Amino acid sequence: MSTSENQEASEPGGHDAPPPAEQVVERLWRAYVPFRRGRGTSGDLVSMLTILLLGRFAAEQAASGAAFLAPWRRAVNERGDGPQAVRDLGAALRGAAEHPGFPLRDLRVLGTGLFNGGDAYQDGPWVTAFLSATVQEPTPYAVGLPKVCDRLIDRQQEDGGPSSGEFHPPRAVSRLLAELADPGPGERVLDPACGLGGPLAAVADRIAPRGGLAAATFEAHVSDGGNLPLATLNLALHGVDPPTVTVAGTRPGGSHRAGGTVDRLVCNPPFNQRVPDWMAQGWPFGAPTDSNANFAWLQYAWQRLGADGMAAVIMAPRATWSEGSDAAIRTRMVEAGVVLGVVALPADLFAQTATPVHIWLLAREAERHREGRAPGDVLFIDAGAAGVQVRRRRRVLRGDDVERVAQLFREWRTGASGFRPEPGFSAVVPRDRLLAAGAVLDPRLHVGAPASDEAAHGAEPAGQPPGSLLLSGEKLARSAAEAERQLAHCRRRGPERSAGTWTTLAAAVTGEATGADRAEGSASAPGLLLAGPSGSLVPASRYVDGGAGTVPVVMPKNLADGGFANEHVKHLPGPYAADRLARFLLRAGDVVIARRGELGRCSVVRDAQDGWVCGTGCFLLRPPEGLDPDYVAAYLSSAASRQWLEARSTGGMTMKTVSLKVLEELPITVPDLSSQRQVAGAMRALGEHEELLRGELALARKLREDVLTSALLAR
Repeated sequence: MSTSENQEASEPGGHDAPPPAEQVVERLWRAYVPFRRGRGTSGDLVSMLTILLLGRFAAEQAASGAAFLAPWRRAVNERGDGPQAVRDLGAALRGAAEHPGFPLRDLRVLGTGLFNGGDAYQDGPWVTAFLSATVQEPTPYAVGLPKVCDRLIDRQQEDGGPSSGEFHPPRAVSRLLAELADPGPGERVLDPACGLGGPLAAVADRIAPRGGLAAATFEAHVSDGGNLPLATLNLALHGVDPPTVTVAGTRPGGSHRAGGTVDRLVCNPPFNQRVPDWMAQGWPFGAPTDSNANFAWLQYAWQRLGADGMAAVIMAPRATWSEGSDAAIRTRMVEAGVVLGVVALPADLFAQTATPVHIWLLAREAERHREGRAPGDVLFIDAGAAGVQVRRRRRVLRGDDVERVAQLFREWRTGASGFRPEPGFSAVVPRDRLLAAGAVLDPRLHVGAPASDEAAHGAEPAGQPPGSLLLSGEKLARSAAEAERQLAHCRRRGPERSAGTWTTLAAAVTGEATGADRAEGSASAPGLLLAGPSGSLVPASRYVDGGAGTVPVVMPKNLADGGFANEHVKHLPGPYAADRLARFLLRAGDVVIARRGELGRCSVVRDAQDGWVCGTGCFLLRPPEGLDPDYVAAYLSSAASRQWLEARSTGGMTMKTVSLKVLEELPITVPDLSSQRQVAGAMRALGEHEELLRGELALARKLREDVLTSALLAR
């Protein structure tokens, strides 16, 4: 996140200056940046957080005379000999680990090479600069290490975080999970897909002021072992002692048959992926499909809860309305009354996906959490309009947004006498009505509906049961309303503000057409437009099977529907990509454009593809600050752009190709940045509406065939 994003997320009332923790992180990161070229920032972040953990422990033990303090002080005071400072840090770390009060008992979790002297000459320059920055006022310890840790992880994610499939949710979303789960002192809390530890760290922050953090038990698992060091350090810096994180499936606690053993569960599992091997069978509400683990995670979460347990799980929106076996499982969950609520969050919160996410709220014995409410009632909250829009389409929840959602859910489940659904924001729907509507749980379809059963059913013709087409129609109405809202924003600006000036794509990328959007005195760098590496630079013999230490490569076939198709992705060895293809490494916010085949096809890089390689057959476009990547992608995929490119392409009818020179000369209009974002939002809303229309057409055709088949069978 940028400075403004962090401020909005954690300081909703102040806009004059960044919070103190943000200022400290900016200083620490500036000390590191000059030395990061060609380095793996994830590994260096492990070293940074270890240094901060050591520093806090050294301050706590300053008067004890512990042996590790001597090498620690030498490292901090070192100015000229960087390698020696690294070796002293290693000695201090090993000495601290022998102290009973140090939270990290087993240093192997951090990686065997950390401060062992082997890379002392490479690490020395940035380590000494970073150590010097830690002792400047205000120090990281003075403003609070949990906040500094959160912002350092955000900064590393922004500048090239891992793309392993587990992602670090925004801090405000992690806090919302913790608030909704409402953990108490001394309870046992689980995150079975903890990524970098953000949600559990937020739980620790919530428990600590109420006392009992030392008595609480934290269980954390990662799907990708590469996240183990950062998750462990994140929890340690938030006061979890000991911070025990394991790879999922490597201990009995990770088994699907472990039973209900935790008080609270928070989780941001990978979306729409295959069911992990460590999740055995024995599903309480039905076996999920092997190709999609959404309902595997939801059932696993429910099974791990104790009698009073409650879970808050982030899910992709499709889980609330998907059909087939998903619908059958969802129906059984609603019938059993285990779903307490579903919260819809805005689009663009996560850098790696523009999709608006949902939070499912589950309980093992749900009626214990519906005090004074009808059995099986479900609370729906539509917070899709919450938060503020910031740079590059990112949206951020503010503190009052988080509190509004959490307080409403808290009042409902505790039976507060003053609870009232807020029209247009929340609704309570009885179980029988949900089941009659196919157990569709998308809050956007329920919030704002008539409050009474009579009003809800009075609009339907007598004797007409609700069916799939009716539900599809509701989705279409919502989608059409959102598309119309986005279009209205564009229309209100008027053509004189939205049209912009015509220029070439090359001029727009260099910043000549967007300079007016830069802040006065800004030194923001121009963008970049280049062709992917040649076949001679990346011969076929260099490609390897995917796995640890490899980097995915984007080819034209991987650009699909504005996103990235993850099937049949080629890989290169990580060292080869870093050494030979550094200029082709993708960053979040880049646009990858097909050089051949279907011209105009392109996708915006999210955090999920950060660090991938732009492959042969593609162009890499890195917009300057005043050019929105989603606007560029929408413009390139327009009919006019496609026709212009095809008219200047070479090759046959089945494999058209354009050169970099042709792409640079593509005419493009560049309105002000606000208009660009509004156009991109409208295009996205219209695209989603178009997909729903295709789905309804397919559904109507299927129903027609079903009716005909039934008639034939009746004969």
